[in-house]
Amino acid sequence: MKNRIRVLLVDDEDRFCETTSKLLIKKGFDTTIANNAEMAIQVLKENPQHVIVLDINMTGMNGLIALTKIKKTAPEIQVIMLTGHGSKCSAMRALAREAFDYLSKPCDVDTLASRIHDAYAAKHYEFKMDEKRALNIMIRLNDLMTVSVDMTLKDAMEKMIGVNEKASAWLWAMDKSPSLLPVFDKRSILVGILTRMDIIRAVRPEYVSVGEPFNEESSKFSTIFWSGLFSDRVKEIAEKKVWEIMSERPPVISEYANLLEVAHLMEREPKGLLLVQDISRVIGIIRDQDIFFEIADVMKNKFKAVIFCLVFAQNIFKKFPTDIKQDNSGKHFEILWIRQILDAYPGSDKNPGQGADNDSSGQRP
Repeated sequence: MKNRIRVLLVDDEDRFCETTSKLLIKKGFDTTIANNAEMAIQVLKENPQHVIVLDINMTGMNGLIALTKIKKTAPEIQVIMLTGHGSKCSAMRALAREAFDYLSKPCDVDTLASRIHDAYAAKHYEFKMDEKRALNIMIRLNDLMTVSVDMTLKDAMEKMIGVNEKASAWLWAMDKSPSLLPVFDKRSILVGILTRMDIIRAVRPEYVSVGEPFNEESSKFSTIFWSGLFSDRVKEIAEKKVWEIMSERPPVISEYANLLEVAHLMEREPKGLLLVQDISRVIGIIRDQDIFFEIADVMKNKFKAVIFCLVFAQNIFKKFPTDIKQDNSGKHFEILWIRQILDAYPGSDKNPGQGADNDSSGQRP
């Protein structure tokens, strides 16, 4: 069939090729098998393909060299690397050679089929590549206040909030204060993060906060007997050292990591924090709200683009002759769903330079 995605499987393991080919055919793909890189390049010259699934460790020409040659032969083709011995270094080399993805064996056929569809769509529907990277959304470490591991909690909190005798000023400072402080040791190495929740967690009674398992069942009524202890607990923890209550150092991500990778790692991180590192050192921090607002920003811009198109369509529709706007019975005819969307979107009654409705009476036609 003409509309089927043509997939070239390149692997020197005959059994793998045959099994994978059968599974992909069941999912609606047209498959061709090549048992080495040289054969794959010859197939491409004779029978153009949409997507190639290319093994890295093959006898003869390996997959990375083959990838370079394939891109010279057919620059537009998408290549998914597949390997049983993957490494980050190998994956980065494949990325530099413009591979679409890098998957490890054994690979679930549903995952492989999904990535083949994505590879085809990225080329044939011209999906736009994300331009932003981790370094574009991070907070630079130099812009954050920091504390040392040996600083007392009282001093750390004063640095976090600021010292002011007026309660109203404290409330304002709390609202504006950073929600976290990077913690450095004597060697100026970032060893952890002090967050508001770390401090809240530490103020609880000692038998709860020391890290020992808290038996919820046996202590379920204990909390009602904590009345009057809050101030005493605050005084007790004031002289604790930062290192005693701080959170562990968050996971590290490359400054050039794409935003989907950031979102993927963030989902796995309970603290909602990632450190951003260049070649040799940590240079910034990404919080969960940083990636969240990027999602919201893209969503908002996409919606604005849709609204602009609807406003444009509505204005064009108004210029049609009256007889085109009416059906055969003479009743008024218009695209109601466009009206409903425009009415629901604040500010959509205007487009750049003019109102969406040009009637001087303010009435819709």
